[in-house]
Amino acid sequence: MKAIAWLIRLVFFLLVLWFALKNTTPVPVRLTEKVVWNDVPLIVVMLGCLVLGALAGAAALAPRLFRARQRFARRERAALADAVSTIQPGELPGDRLADATRNIGAVGQLDADTRFPR
Repeated sequence: MKAIAWLIRLVFFLLVLWFALKNTTPVPVRLTEKVVWNDVPLIVVMLGCLVLGALAGAAALAPRLFRARQRFARRERAALADAVSTIQPGELPGDRLADATRNIGAVGQLDADTRFPR
């Protein structure tokens, strides 16, 4: 599976390299009437626009991601507070987990017959 992923990456890299080599024509870039850069390779202009677009998209998405992360943290804190409040005085949190795993048969009470079939 890793070999296929690396093959896809190699093909993508070669396509981007071929595209870059085919678009080296110098073009003028005019930001304003007085700010003009002559003879900028076309691929540099295209990649610059791609990077600026990705940064603008990330900046537009950042507040929504931040709020979602805050909601998740708030829910986790509430769940932790509920779990801590249900623990009896003198009881360790690990004891409850160990008891639960023993009750479902995950650890502990396994017979020798079940571990080593005859």
